[in-house]
Order: sequence, then structure tokens, then C-alpha cells
Amino acid sequence: MKPLISFLLFPFAFLLTLTSCHKQKDGNFTLQLKAKYGDQSFAIHTPNTDPAGRKIQVENLKFYLSHVTLIKTDNSETELKDVLFCDFSNPTTLPFNCANVTGDIKAIRLSCGVDSVQNLTDPDAVTSSNPLSGYNGMYWSWLKYQFEVLEAKADTTTTGTGTFNWHPVYHIGGNALYRTTTISKSFSVCCDTKYTLNVALDVKKIFFGTQTLDIITEPSTQCAASDNPVIAPKFVDNFSQAFSTE
Repeated sequence: MKPLISFLLFPFAFLLTLTSCHKQKDGNFTLQLKAKYGDQSFAIHTPNTDPAGRKIQVENLKFYLSHVTLIKTDNSETELKDVLFCDFSNPTTLPFNCANVTGDIKAIRLSCGVDSVQNLTDPDAVTSSNPLSGYNGMYWSWLKYQFEVLEAKADTTTTGTGTFNWHPVYHIGGNALYRTTTISKSFSVCCDTKYTLNVALDVKKIFFGTQTLDIITEPSTQCAASDNPVIAPKFVDNFSQAFSTE
């Protein structure tokens, strides 16, 4: 009977081996967010020079990305995360690791802000580790979540004195200001390999993108009814188009 038992067990063991190998073919994917200022390096609390010769120093830059999705060459999609909170003052929020990703990728799609359903979340009803937690300081009582926050100071003299005499502040929120962008990028993830996709936000393009957001004449918005209604849409249009892959 022993040879018969061995014969019967062999196909079962072979199937287990195939299943195990199949599971191992998924790779590990990391989305790494970075920032730059045109061809200059970028860091919080460090000045950059804008095209007008003015010094601008970003003091606070944080935002939400939602429905981060990989688009494969066969047009199937894999959503990596429903919402991410990104804070350039806290580098630990900038990489996102995802196992069990496999396939040939042609693009990544992400939305800037939170969608209309996510915007209904009670920030006090979720855990502190949840991106939508009130712990992150991104919630208003009147428009709910702030999608993007950028606070800066600037030397508007263009003489390089380093005296910061201007303080642009942009707090963006409201369902009408939700934007989605798709970035083309060809790569493959498979077979227990690790792949890191660097996605860079060009802060210069927030101000000098397809539209110019002038820090002197358009220095702030809190998305209140009393604000200049042109500023917030201009900010989010530029912001959503400021991402690229490296």
C-alpha cells in the first residue's frame, strides 16, 4: 500500500508547490513622494528663488491623495490605497509600501484631495493612525477636509536681502476643488522583486504652472465665501498638474 499512497500524494504535493510559487510571484511596490522646485532642490524651511527673482520659503506643505491606482498595460487597474495623508514636515508619511503587486504597468492615477464620500468622515470617529483622523489637523467645520495646505513666507524685494516680508497662505477644500491626474510610466513588478516609483511634486508649478498664481496679488485663500473665487481653482489646477514620475 505504501507505493500507492506515495503515488496519490505526489500530485497533491505538486499542486502545493505550484500554489506556493504563484504566491511568490507578487512583488513589493513602494510609492515614494518627493518635492522639487523646478531645477532646484526643495526642503521645508529652505528658500527657493522664483522666476521673478523673489525668495520664497515654504513652511508647511501637506495634502491628501486618494484612490491611488496603478493602470496596467491590459487596462486593468489595481487601487493601492483609498486615501493617503502626505506631510513634507514628516518624512515618514511620504513613502507608501504595498505588497502583492504584480504586472506590467503603464500609468499611475491619483486624485488630489478626498472624494465626496470620504469628505463626510467624522475625524473624531476614526483611529489616530487613519489618514482622515483629526490628529492631522486637516479638518474644517464648514468645508470639512482641507485637501491641500501650503504656507510660506517670501522676500518680495527681488534684491536677495533675505527679509521675508510676505506670508502667502493657501488652505484648499470643498468637493468642487477635487482633481484627478494620470501620469504615464512604464514599469513591471513581479517575482518577489522590489520596485520604488518616485513621484515628484514640483512646487514651482503650483505658482508657475499652466496658470500663474502670483504671491503678491493672490497671496491667500481659506476657501471662504469672502475669498477671491479665482485663487482656489487656480491653485488646485496647477497642483494636480505638478506631479511627475522619475
